[in-house]
Amino acid sequence: SVKDISRSVDESEFKKACKEFCERTTLHGIPMALGSKHRPIQFLWALFWLTSVIFCSYQCISVFQKYNKREKIVSVELDAFHQAVTYSYDAHSEEESRRKKRGAEDGFQNNGGFRYVQYEPVISNCDCPKGEKQECMQKDSVPESLNKSCICNFDREDSSTWPCYDYNTWKEDLCPDCNDGGYCNLPSTADGNDTMKPCLCNTNNDYCLLKSVQRLRRIWEFRGKTLPKKGSPFRKDFMKQLKELGYENMTDQVAITTQTKEKLILKMAALPVQRRIALSYGKSEFIKMCSFNGNQCDIERDFKLFIDHTFGNCYTFNANPSRSFTSSRAGPSYGLRLMVFVNASDYLPTTDAVGVRIAIHGQKENPFPDTFGYSAPTGIVSSFGISMKKVHRLNNSDGGNCVPNEAPLGSNYIYKKYEYEPEGCYKSCYQEEITNTCKCYDPRLPTISERRPPCLNATQTSCLIEHAVKYNNKNNKRCYCLQPCQQDVYSTTYSAAKWPSGSVNMACDKDKDCIKYYREHAAMLEIYYEQMSYEIIRESQSYQIVNVLSDIGGQAGLWLGASVLTAVEFFSLLMRLLKIFVRKYDGMFHKKRKASEGPVLRVSGEEEEDENKNYQQL
Repeated sequence: SVKDISRSVDESEFKKACKEFCERTTLHGIPMALGSKHRPIQFLWALFWLTSVIFCSYQCISVFQKYNKREKIVSVELDAFHQAVTYSYDAHSEEESRRKKRGAEDGFQNNGGFRYVQYEPVISNCDCPKGEKQECMQKDSVPESLNKSCICNFDREDSSTWPCYDYNTWKEDLCPDCNDGGYCNLPSTADGNDTMKPCLCNTNNDYCLLKSVQRLRRIWEFRGKTLPKKGSPFRKDFMKQLKELGYENMTDQVAITTQTKEKLILKMAALPVQRRIALSYGKSEFIKMCSFNGNQCDIERDFKLFIDHTFGNCYTFNANPSRSFTSSRAGPSYGLRLMVFVNASDYLPTTDAVGVRIAIHGQKENPFPDTFGYSAPTGIVSSFGISMKKVHRLNNSDGGNCVPNEAPLGSNYIYKKYEYEPEGCYKSCYQEEITNTCKCYDPRLPTISERRPPCLNATQTSCLIEHAVKYNNKNNKRCYCLQPCQQDVYSTTYSAAKWPSGSVNMACDKDKDCIKYYREHAAMLEIYYEQMSYEIIRESQSYQIVNVLSDIGGQAGLWLGASVLTAVEFFSLLMRLLKIFVRKYDGMFHKKRKASEGPVLRVSGEEEEDENKNYQQL
């Protein structure tokens, strides 16, 4: 019918709509190309326009690439402490156990049941005069031959070696009675009821010493600075001893000491908690004097025990968040001042330095003195000036990459009582790797699973040490440790002065021996804020979506002359084409439906004509 034909839209309407848009658009270049009557000029305008489109597209791609980099801006602000300053402090002793409590480690516990023996025979290098009853002059070096060696009476209390006699004047025997000092009665005094104990007797001077069930110690092994050279009669015995102790093919004293310290720490860490506490210093033994903000401290109340697997008993100041110590002024006089006593004479041979270890951390953070600690020597006033920085990192929703402070800790995070820290994450990954590989856990760290035993026997310890050296966080794909989104970072500056001076009252007579004693066994510590302000470091997005739209608009305007109105024009063109498409589809649909219904009889021609006119006006 005529109505069906009028509803069908010719395809030329699409071309007409596009042509009208190109002639009227504000997008530069297109109207010039279509408006020109000369083909070469039209071609040049089209070429210029396509070139501009290419450059504009390239610049827009660069803009999106810059946006996807998620670059950040770090801003630094200064702020002051409001009303008070709060900080935490840990002073860590280098001592792991005292000699009087270590008798069980020296082999005497199985020889007569003695817990501690003061005197023991040791082999040493000596210059011996003629005459078998004459005493020898002891030296710490390795003897060149057995004729140059002697056996000395070693006092384990003060490390003195006296007297010493020629090696050949001693013989092994069984003695009837020995005391806890290490002296034994002569074998000739025994009767049938005595329990005989192994001893070492000097045949010319008629006295005997209790002999350890282990080999006689060589004094150059723990007090000397040299090792047996090739050709020495003690070389073979020394290498055999190294092999038995797990130091095969190791002759460097530093390497041996380091590995010995590592094994000792492992053994100490495997002991029950109460046993480790008893083997280390108590508060009153370690902290002798204390003041904060000019006021005297209550040592028993103000310091909280923290057990570290490397340093033993450590004591945290200001550890209780509900009872915080505050200071409103900067400087050493208004900070924490301590005098600590370390008793260097009790140190093990594996302890390289004399002093204390300090870690500065937040109240909700786990201290890591072995990683982030500072050392303070004896005989020195060590001043640590603290400055704090508050770091605010972008969270994941804003394009950052950090751990929110309110996020729950992972199931494998071993420091459950404290806030998340990257160092705790690294140690948790290490513990998980050791647990999965060696089927036991490193006793120096908290365990992940109570079902796994600590690494104690030789096989487990060997596996632990081997994989601890090989372990690398970068190669562990399951371990991905991020920084916390909000963090307080403490930095320190260190200064020192000789201490004590001769005019200071040290609760003793002012003589040189007293001053020397304190310089060898004690240290003075000062921990304070350098200034009553702190830095605030904030991360912010350097390139946001607003910048993307602005740069794209600038590139489009530069190369194509486009604007927001141009975008509206494209939207208008799209709506017009959509309308034409709908009309065309609707006309085809009506045409098919009428064809299926058959011919239609029209009664009034005027009505049909009016309807066609109205349709054409749309």
